[in-house]
Order: sequence, then structure tokens, then C-alpha cells
Amino acid sequence: MIGVYIHIPFCKQKCLYCDFPSYGGILRYKEAYVDALCREIGASPYGGAVVDTVYFGGGTPSLLSTAEAVRIMTAVRKTFTVVPEAEVTFEGNPESLNGAYAADLAAAGVNRLSFGVQTFDDRLLRSLGRAHTAAMAREAVTAAVAGGIKNISVDLMYGLPGQTTDDVAASVRRLLQLPVVHASVYSLIVEDGTPLQRLVAGGKVTLPGAAAVEAMGAIVRRQLAAGGFEHYEISSYAVKGRRSRHNSKYWQCLPYIGFGVSAHSFVGNRRWSNIANIPTYCERAGRETVAAEETVITRQRAMEDYCFLALRMKDGIDYVKFAAQFGCAITEPFGRVLASLEKQGLITGTERGCRLSSTGLAYGNYVFGKFLQSE
Repeated sequence: MIGVYIHIPFCKQKCLYCDFPSYGGILRYKEAYVDALCREIGASPYGGAVVDTVYFGGGTPSLLSTAEAVRIMTAVRKTFTVVPEAEVTFEGNPESLNGAYAADLAAAGVNRLSFGVQTFDDRLLRSLGRAHTAAMAREAVTAAVAGGIKNISVDLMYGLPGQTTDDVAASVRRLLQLPVVHASVYSLIVEDGTPLQRLVAGGKVTLPGAAAVEAMGAIVRRQLAAGGFEHYEISSYAVKGRRSRHNSKYWQCLPYIGFGVSAHSFVGNRRWSNIANIPTYCERAGRETVAAEETVITRQRAMEDYCFLALRMKDGIDYVKFAAQFGCAITEPFGRVLASLEKQGLITGTERGCRLSSTGLAYGNYVFGKFLQSE
């Protein structure tokens, strides 16, 4: 079975830290974009494939009207065989997703919502250029559950300008007071070319130091664990039975197809991404290819991807599964890498393989890079 990703690139305004393929102030393209999305979906060469996850990401999918969301879901169901128990996730921001909207989405088959809250601190929300308040976030989550969608995820961030460890602890406490069953919690990365990067470079914004950020991450892990959340992936936490099935496909190297500008796909030994220009996409989608880049995955790269993506998850690398999939023991391509990481205390053994240690969780990108440097 495969996953389907639908990219909705529109935002009311672009956040200071964001480098995702999203655009503020261009809602005039929305109608044409939905038309193009439905054409691209309908023309997919993978039509008829069995789909068990659908994910509307962005951008801000909740800027779609419910009629537009229904139209896109109808195109997905007409093109693919969507199983009755499919997980259908819809991202949204608190200021654009209320109970009535959630009820309409539920009627269209959406059964999971992911809210981009980032923090429950109004001062920090203003500094990030977010359009909602902490009260709006709490109200949106409660209203969504009342509207019939009980599988709720919330995104939080730490390492924000002006944020303290106490601020992080307070945000996690507020999350735990809500009917939330999943949390994605990210450490802020200042990406090149973003407004935030320019503010930091100009000395107008000060970020917490590395030690403070590490302490913030530890607070998140400790409080969510105490609240009954399993830390199942490096940035993801869930109550029992509520892991993100769609995102798990990425980490388990399972197939998914992306539709919309800049959407990525992975099927067999091919990865590809769509063009980023919205007007060009609207002209071409469903009529000619909208793929911009394609990569054929070599066996070596497939082994690397398997390892570093598996290490993102609590379960880690399964050496037996690795050998079955690639026809060799994991020590053949990665023996030195594994020995070095174990010596540094960054990975630890499991019954069937290895996973990140508690120390390794704070140095995930370093660990992952060791596998990508193996050639």
C-alpha cells in the first residue's frame, strides 16, 4: 500500500523562520491550483493503487474551502483505491480551523488534524509572526474534537528567540491539558535566506545557546513521557496507537506519491519532486510532466537511507530486516560506522539491532551524516 501527499502551498503570511515551499499573499491562484491538483491526481500513472494514508500538508491546507478539500479528496478516491481504515490527515493553523470546518472535513473523510501551534506563549508567537494566539490554539483544538475529529496532533518548537526552558515547560504543560494524542516537537533551525536568518545575522535577534537548547529538548522528552506519550521518532510523540502512519512511511522507506508544487514522491528505486513555480504548475499539471528532478536510488544509497531513517525511530535499525532486504550483513557496508558511533555512546544495542542512545537523540544529524558519508 502507498501513501498520498497533497501539497497546499498557500499561507496568509509566511513565518519568519519558514523555508518550506509555501507562499503568502497569493490566494488568487487557489482556484486554478485546485483544478491543477485534481488533474494531476487523475492523470497519475499509479491509478488504482491501494492507498492507506492521505496527508494534506503545506503551507496551510485549512485555507482551502471545505468544498475545495472535498473536491481534492474525491479526486484521490476516484483515482486510487483508498481503504476504509485509511488515515487522512489535514494540517491547519488555529486561526483558520474551527469546529464547523472540522465537522465538514470529518464528513469528507478526514480523521486526523495536525495544528501548527509552535508555542502556547503569546509573546513568542508575536515574535515569530504567527497569526494566532495561545487562546485561539486551545479553542481550535477543543472545537475540532467537538466537530468529530479526535485524532489531534500539535506541532511545537523550542530554541526560539527569547525562549527559556521555563517557557518550553509551560507550553508542554498546556499541550497536555488538551485532548491531543500526538505531538511533533522540533528544535528551531535557522535556514539560509529566511527573514529570521537575516535578523540573527544582523544581531537583531538572539537565539538560546546550545546548552539551553539541549536542556529544552530534555524537558520536552521528560514531560511528554510523564504525560503518557511514547517518544517513537526523534521529533514525534504519541499516545498508544496514535503514531503518524503517513509520516512513518517516510522513515520506513515505504512508497508514497506527492501531488502539487514541490511535492516529493518515492516509488521503487525512484525519488522525484515536482516543479516549484505555481503558475507553471497550474498550466502543466495533468497535461504534461510536472516533475522537476528525479533520482534513481542505487543499492548503496538505499542502504544508507534505510539506516539513517530507521535510526530516527525508537525501534532503530533491525539487522535481520536489513540482511533480508539487501542480502548482506549490516557490518559489511557499515561496520566501521556502527563501531565508531557505539564507542562515542551515540547508539546502543537492541535485541535485533541498534537505536539512538539518550545522548544520540541530541546529536541525530551528526549520526545520520555518518551513514551518508560511507561511500
